[in-house]
Amino acid sequence: MATTQVSKRLTKHQLKQDGFSTAIFGAREWVEQNLRLTLMVLGGVVLVAALIWGIGYYRTSQTTEANSLFGQAGVELRGGNLAAAIVSLRKLVEEHSGAKVAGIACAELADAYFRQRSFEDAKTYFQKYLDSYGDDPLITAAAWAGLAAVDEQAAVSAEAAKKYIKAAGVSPKTFQSSEYLRAALRCAIEARDSTMATRVYKNLESDFSRNDQSVRMARQTLIEHGYLQPQAN
Repeated sequence: MATTQVSKRLTKHQLKQDGFSTAIFGAREWVEQNLRLTLMVLGGVVLVAALIWGIGYYRTSQTTEANSLFGQAGVELRGGNLAAAIVSLRKLVEEHSGAKVAGIACAELADAYFRQRSFEDAKTYFQKYLDSYGDDPLITAAAWAGLAAVDEQAAVSAEAAKKYIKAAGVSPKTFQSSEYLRAALRCAIEARDSTMATRVYKNLESDFSRNDQSVRMARQTLIEHGYLQPQAN
């Protein structure tokens, strides 16, 4: 399938703020405990998973093949071989959609495409995760943030802000949600939407302490852009 790529370059600031990688870091403990997977974060964005085999845990040949593909993809991702990892993950998602690892593999596939700058493919699989899986709130939020990041690369800032807000709403008042709201604020300012920017700031103020770092940084950003007066401190 031909891949459509958006030409806008990733900035260091965007990479540091990428909501998907933030959520994946937060999801690590949950996945280890519930899916018996070890997750690693490489390069700021990528979600890498390696299977921990349990005796008698997997019973069908289909599941065995899915796990084999999943493990192979983890090896390739750790080695930085995105193209090979994508082949394994895509085969897993398309041919073994009912396997226990299919959901997280779908999220990994979307992330791998994002890192490869194949933004349309990334969008497809982030959305597929939401439509077909979405059973874990941390990864669900990460998928919304992934869609937002795709919009951000396409310079569709207002839409990106809305999706970051959705990501924040999955698990409000968490560290991840504050990061997503800050990303939404960034996009709202980029879109020159003062109403949305102010609404995002009020959400941050409502969910977190006024002295929380995220709130303070958001307040300062709004002041710098003329959306709040300095005395709002």
